[in-house]
Amino acid sequence: MTPRRLKKNGYGRRWFVESFMSGLKRTTGSMLQARHDACMFTEAAIRVLAYALQR
Repeated sequence: MTPRRLKKNGYGRRWFVESFMSGLKRTTGSMLQARHDACMFTEAAIRVLAYALQR
């Protein structure tokens, strides 16, 4: 495959996602405290938003 086609298909973005998730887990912790599915989703969304704003 050519580099142009790889970039078009999204290759090369993984490092960005991996570094974002690593930083998110380091700053906010890797475990959620909520027990119900809806609460887990809300807690995760708030953590991601807070981390993105901090960054």
